[in-house]
Amino acid sequence: MKIIAWNVNGIRSRIFNENISSKLKKNEQIVPREGSPIIKLLEEHDPDLLFFQETRCSIVNSNKINIPGYKSFFNESKLEGARSCDRYSGSAVFYKDTIEISDISIQIPGYNDEEGRIIILKIHDVFVISVYAPNSGTNYDNKILFMENVLNYINTLDKVIFCGDLNIAVSTHFDKAASIPGPGFYPHELQFYDDLIDIGLKDTINDDPIVYTWWDPRQRKENGMSICRNRNKGWRLDYFFTKNINHASSKCLKCIGENNQGIPLASDHAPVILNYDLE
Repeated sequence: MKIIAWNVNGIRSRIFNENISSKLKKNEQIVPREGSPIIKLLEEHDPDLLFFQETRCSIVNSNKINIPGYKSFFNESKLEGARSCDRYSGSAVFYKDTIEISDISIQIPGYNDEEGRIIILKIHDVFVISVYAPNSGTNYDNKILFMENVLNYINTLDKVIFCGDLNIAVSTHFDKAASIPGPGFYPHELQFYDDLIDIGLKDTINDDPIVYTWWDPRQRKENGMSICRNRNKGWRLDYFFTKNINHASSKCLKCIGENNQGIPLASDHAPVILNYDLE
């Protein structure tokens, strides 16, 4: 089975290569165009599950977004104003028609998620958990509460796939030249990574140990893109962990969403793909 997790930084025109805003206003259905980053991702990797983080999309609008051959489920922010569903957070999963899902949930015991950060699927006896973790620079206490309860929940489960944007970069997973100590590097956040390993999870990345999934787009441009991405000065924020899953390995798909010159057209994050045996 193949699973992709991708912080898409908003389901927007550059992901689908469509004028999404215009189509939503006209109440039209949205299907990704040929050659769009989403279609390239599906054609090259044919995932069974495709998790999106940071969708920034309302449930009303999500019902108009279709990927042929896949069903979908969206979890949106329940807040208002600057943190409303069309401006903030949110997550989604697209899954093949043939996948048998016995349960879908959006809550973890002890953590009241109102920002659409969590989707949990039960497939056979495996719990597949996708998260868009809070940024500790915005609300440190919320990040601590999130990590504590995610850890406690996973510790009660037997077979687990845990993926998504953790907004954490442990010491070997970021380029110090591109980073300033602070959010993503606080001691409690780095301990969370170690705690996941301690309760039996495996970090499945099979690339070079120093692999990046996010490059700061706010830095000055070089050759049409952020100098951080152009020079590969990044952070690893996106992960796949497994617990009691056979032959699982993941890798970063750095090329997705770039044009012929390697300039990113879609998200500031790279997708990560997991391959594993169902049996």
